[in-house]
Amino acid sequence: MAVNGLSNLINSRVRLTGMSSGLDTDSIIKQLMSIENAKVDKIKQERQILEWKRDTYRDVISKLRSITDEYFNVLKPATNFTSTSAFASYKINSSKESAVTATANAGAASKSHTITVSSLASAAKIVGTSGLVDGIKGSNTVSSFSLQGRELNVTLDGVTKKISLEDYADIDDLETKLESALAKAFGSGKIDVVTTGGNIEFKTLINGSTLSISEPTNNYISSLGFSNGQKNYITGNSDVNSDYSLYTNGSFKITVGSGEAQTINISDATDIDDLTAKIQQAIDGNSELSGKIHVSNDGSKLSFTTISGEAVKLTSGDSKNVLDKLGFSNGSTITATSSSAIDLSGNEKGKTFIINVNGVDKTIEIDKDYSDLDELASYLQTQLGGTVNVTKDPSSNKLVFSSSGTDKLIFKKGPEDGLEKLGFAAEDNKSNKISLSAKLDSFKENFKNDLNVADPNANITFTINDITIDVGKTYANATVNDVINAINSSNAGVKVSYDSLNDRFIMESKTQGAASTISITDTDPSNGVLRAMGLVGGTYTAGTDAEFSLDGVEGMKRSTNEFTIDGVTYSLKGISTEAVTIDVNADMDAVVNNIKNFVNSYNEMIGKINSVLTEERDRKYPPLTDDQKRAMSEDEIKKWEEKAKSGLLRNDSILENIVTNLRRALYDKVEGSSLSLYQIGITTGTYQEKGKLVIDETKLKAALNDNFDAVVQLFTQSSQYTYSESINDSGKRSTRYNESGIAQRINDILQDNIRITRNSNGQKGILLEKAGLVGDMTEYDNLLVNEIKAKDTLIDKMLAKLYEKEEYYYSKFAAMEQLLGSMESQSAWLSQQFGGSSS
Repeated sequence: MAVNGLSNLINSRVRLTGMSSGLDTDSIIKQLMSIENAKVDKIKQERQILEWKRDTYRDVISKLRSITDEYFNVLKPATNFTSTSAFASYKINSSKESAVTATANAGAASKSHTITVSSLASAAKIVGTSGLVDGIKGSNTVSSFSLQGRELNVTLDGVTKKISLEDYADIDDLETKLESALAKAFGSGKIDVVTTGGNIEFKTLINGSTLSISEPTNNYISSLGFSNGQKNYITGNSDVNSDYSLYTNGSFKITVGSGEAQTINISDATDIDDLTAKIQQAIDGNSELSGKIHVSNDGSKLSFTTISGEAVKLTSGDSKNVLDKLGFSNGSTITATSSSAIDLSGNEKGKTFIINVNGVDKTIEIDKDYSDLDELASYLQTQLGGTVNVTKDPSSNKLVFSSSGTDKLIFKKGPEDGLEKLGFAAEDNKSNKISLSAKLDSFKENFKNDLNVADPNANITFTINDITIDVGKTYANATVNDVINAINSSNAGVKVSYDSLNDRFIMESKTQGAASTISITDTDPSNGVLRAMGLVGGTYTAGTDAEFSLDGVEGMKRSTNEFTIDGVTYSLKGISTEAVTIDVNADMDAVVNNIKNFVNSYNEMIGKINSVLTEERDRKYPPLTDDQKRAMSEDEIKKWEEKAKSGLLRNDSILENIVTNLRRALYDKVEGSSLSLYQIGITTGTYQEKGKLVIDETKLKAALNDNFDAVVQLFTQSSQYTYSESINDSGKRSTRYNESGIAQRINDILQDNIRITRNSNGQKGILLEKAGLVGDMTEYDNLLVNEIKAKDTLIDKMLAKLYEKEEYYYSKFAAMEQLLGSMESQSAWLSQQFGGSSS
């Protein structure tokens, strides 16, 4: 049984004791058990100390791991002190960065280099033919010349102008007047309108210009002051609550126009129709609301309709509000169906809007330019018939649309069919540039090159550099992007991009150099796609190598413009017949800062270990027992345990060994090195600083300037034996230690204690074997955890015995109580008998 479970079982039992004897049995047994409980508490305290020791070790492990991760990590070359890369800080200067730039890597010598560039490396390239799209052409013939009121958005090089259309006599009249309108909008000689066989086409007359057309929103509805979709009614957001008893004596408020809010009181209702009728009755009985609002339902939801065309607002009642139960939120509003002030000075003929009356759309087209609002109202009334009343507001230049009772109105924008009448289908390309997301089929008419495939229902395939590429879609379903992505993600070694300025595609090999090539096999009829894209038959340029001379060596070649020679990486940017000077100088300030950061981190690690080793143990504060914790506040417990945790690893042999080995590693001679740490300005501090390092920055800089390679060797020198080879071989380990630079020695010591790999004996690092690492298998399998588990087992056994012993005591006292009870019964009987005979 678990420790806590058994403890809770013991502490949670309820007994009735002392009924006959009058003794406080629980207190007596508790005193009898106190000595036994004290033994359990002692084991629990020992267990707690083991947990605290484990956690303290893990804090040290975390600190050591942070050092190895930052300063001995091959994935962080800039700070990896076991590698020369940590000292590879350089200042690079190019006399002509437009031609050559450079970076220096570990092993680069501090010196000047001269380089001339004869040619740059380039990739093989096919530049497709320009001007792939032949204007913006409608796929259908012009279907109507009655275009008065329609508008067309034309965008030329980012500038959009709205072109008003009109009624035209014929196709020639349309061409002439459209050209005139476009010239007026953008200037002459920029956009050409061509009509061929009843089709219309827009073309730019300036190379590189971008042209597109679109249809603006038919906004006459907004000219009237209405929003698209505006209604003269409002329907509840949710169904009416069907518990009709809730509405008894309920209320809500209705405000019409700018009037005062009127309270609607509801009496008993039996169903939704009865509820609707009673709300309508209350409205009709209110002089401010009567004749202005109609209430209806669809069997589950209520609707309120404004008959007068005025705005209507629903709000909560003052007492027993039922608005939410009716399905409406507080503030629900019907917008007024009166127009804004109408400007009749514009060209409105031919513009349209729609009024939906009880679910039926009625399209209204303005038949002429009106100058009188009454006349416009009369025309609209005629078009709408008697279902909608259209009147002029006598106090303003507005029109009011009102229903003739129960009619529900929805105001909508008119149809947008100008482009359709000009012969442009919805799927037609409406730009003189290729839309990469558009389907190939949508602008086949716009390609100058024919777009042909062998089988329109088969997937598009083609071959590049002997690699067959399957787009995965048919001609009818594929977009240009699908084709591009299929090529770029293939193993053909090429990439394709679209040059929108010149309206052309470019295919390049992914590698540079003379060896790079591009070959498109022109045997599959599906190459109609690549041919339409201008790539088959485009201008081919072979790849070239970079040619340069370096430090007097002429005729050097590389297949890329970036290459490394003797630790210096050159990036060629342009041709330069004049020699470019590249100065490479070690950046000593950066190296010094790197060393300082390493030393500071080392000192933090040593400080952490020393603080644990030297912390005093305050034995007056043992771990608290459960009874003691119950008598203390959380803050008191926290302060107590802070003292109880102190000094648990004082003079710990494992940590002492780490510190000793680190000190030795710093000052034992590195075999083959002419320097030691103190010679480059790094020494230990005072005795009180306990092994921390101190840097004489002046001396360190001098050593780096005078003997840079030797300083690097002192830190980074490697051994003939790897760490794994020397773990279980004392001879190899001794050789490795003597041959290794200081950084590698420190890393070895840390790895001995925190490595997560196992040696030939199956052991991980010493500290991991002792306390474990969170996230590693050792978290649950280490010496301290195993000791904790042993304590748990012992505590369980002791608690089980306590339980048995306590049961024994209670059974004895229960027997005594039973005996006393029996004696009391006998005594009472005897008393009764003697008392009875005397009478």
